[in-house]
Amino acid sequence: MKQLLLAVTGVVLCTVLSAQTVQRLVLTEEFTNASCPPCEAQNPGFNALMEGNTAKAVVLKYQTDWPGYDPMNEQNPDEVQTRVTYYGVTGVPNVRIDGTVNAGTAGQVTQAMINTAYAIPSKLAINLTHVLSADLSTIDIKCEIINPDTLNEFNVADARLRLAIIEKNLYFPTPPGSTAETHFNYVMRKMLPDAVGTLVGAIAAGDTATFSWSVTLP
Repeated sequence: MKQLLLAVTGVVLCTVLSAQTVQRLVLTEEFTNASCPPCEAQNPGFNALMEGNTAKAVVLKYQTDWPGYDPMNEQNPDEVQTRVTYYGVTGVPNVRIDGTVNAGTAGQVTQAMINTAYAIPSKLAINLTHVLSADLSTIDIKCEIINPDTLNEFNVADARLRLAIIEKNLYFPTPPGSTAETHFNYVMRKMLPDAVGTLVGAIAAGDTATFSWSVTLP
């Protein structure tokens, strides 16, 4: 199953490289847990690698309900489990790249992996914008998926848009789990409309498909 998955962190702009392809941003999805000693040991290095590649990659983290307690999972356990099941994840930490590559543990992800994924062009461009309400209670999101190919229709069976609202930084005064971790980042809070996603359908040559949501922030 093909998938598109975006983290709402601002505006994602893909620069057109030719009539048919665009520069991708690499999607890295980490499955982790607040009571996981290997996660605690490997997350600092993984986070540093991701922070050094903000121009190449976006990060999305799913806080699982195992091997131990995790309050972030309690906020949205079902959508996390849907993603765990989708990939068949059986242990944490685990990282997936662009929905296809099992990169192994967080400590096994390398710059070379990011560079390899970044070098693969995309056939679609994506413009993502969001507006927060003044009281920060709701968010309006607009996603434009552009087919830059002016000759050929984009039509991939079961291609889906998966969009995620993340919390970029969470700081706990004391560790929320059984490890010493108190800082968590890029945590998935809600997927729109859910973790199954939205069918993209065919996009005519040079055309744009627009999707929008107005939701209460979790």
